[in-house]
Amino acid sequence: MECTWCHGFMAKERLYDLLENDGQVYVSGWRWAYRCVVCGKVYDWVIEQNRQIAAKAVTANQRKGNTRNEEVGAA
Repeated sequence: MECTWCHGFMAKERLYDLLENDGQVYVSGWRWAYRCVVCGKVYDWVIEQNRQIAAKAVTANQRKGNTRNEEVGAA
């Protein structure tokens, strides 16, 4: 697999989900992901899903004509 940012090699590794409860850290599970050995980009389906959702939200705001500067200036 090749990195989409720098075209470096993507190595498969485990990502651990950590939960904090009452000051204690617990490992809630793990999943496989890919990390670029050159630039450090992590490719994981959850991360990619969240990036796509965020990109759609930004695009929807731009279609409405809303920008962050206009919202801040109006307040």
